[in-house]
Amino acid sequence: PASPPRAGGYPLPWPRQPRGGAIPRLGSQWVAGHGGNHSPFDDPGTRPTGEPLEPERPPPPWKVLRSHNGNLPVYTKLSKGGIEATTNIIHFFGDVEHMKKEVMKICESPVRLRSGRLEVRGLHAWKLKEWLVSIGM
Repeated sequence: PASPPRAGGYPLPWPRQPRGGAIPRLGSQWVAGHGGNHSPFDDPGTRPTGEPLEPERPPPPWKVLRSHNGNLPVYTKLSKGGIEATTNIIHFFGDVEHMKKEVMKICESPVRLRSGRLEVRGLHAWKLKEWLVSIGM
């Protein structure tokens, strides 16, 4: 005897049950110090993203855009089997030569202007990200 049809169907066996669809990625809307949960790396007293640490200092004549999820576009590239390391900055515009000189001062390392990116010799991602946040990028 077949059971009558049921509104919404019958429960599927365990491996075939749907898992709930796409999970929204809301990390880009997160604001430091907002809400009750703080990670050990989050300082609730810090300024919001985009505000410089020294507001009276004039902004630089160039700008670095953030990625779609709010991160700074500073990346590390290892080449020659991991022997040679370079740090790349992308998504910037404005006075590129001025930015190149500033990055040279910060990293104390040679900087090359490649097509669409600044290439710094060595591992400087952490230092560059901290510096860019401090000047309000």
